[in-house]
Amino acid sequence: MEIAVTSGARRGCGTRRAGDAYLAVPLSPYGRPVESFLVDPPHVVRKDALGLAAVGTRMIERDGVTHVLDVVGREHYPTVRSFVDEARRLGISRRIAKTASFERLTRESRLLLLHERADVANALEFDTRRRCPTERDEHLADGFRGMCARLWWEPAVRKSGQYRLGIFASFPIAQIEVVTDPAAGSHVQTIEAASKACIPVVEVER
Repeated sequence: MEIAVTSGARRGCGTRRAGDAYLAVPLSPYGRPVESFLVDPPHVVRKDALGLAAVGTRMIERDGVTHVLDVVGREHYPTVRSFVDEARRLGISRRIAKTASFERLTRESRLLLLHERADVANALEFDTRRRCPTERDEHLADGFRGMCARLWWEPAVRKSGQYRLGIFASFPIAQIEVVTDPAAGSHVQTIEAASKACIPVVEVER
């Protein structure tokens, strides 16, 4: 397998670990902008209802297709904006357990990202002149003051917003990246496990 060299830039959640697998959506000059993958307004969910943990991913099946739920932690990304801004610069890279059921993943699978500050329950209290980043017609209408992704960039919301956990983005899983581990060789088993998915697996240096 050819080894690809990926960006060594440090992400908000730190550097990638040797031997681990990551669900990735690399940047591409031919790709769509990050804004086209935002869920606007966010889909509010209950963490306990979906069996979500504070750290890690969970697979769910909808209409015969398995998707991956992943809560973006506030420890590394205090706001949705901080994650979206990073995604524009570095693309998406989210770690998934090496013991995950990779065989359930297909080309139709999506990476669904959640954040505890995705939805603003008191959105009507905030008036902003910022333009809707997803260009939704109803959000561009004069006088619209409901929940909109533009509020993620509004300073007043960060001070007095009433937040709820929600799905804020849905990305196709372009590839699974496995970080090479020359010293211990742990990446070999990870590649074997990840290759059970119907998604390209790429070995990367970091």
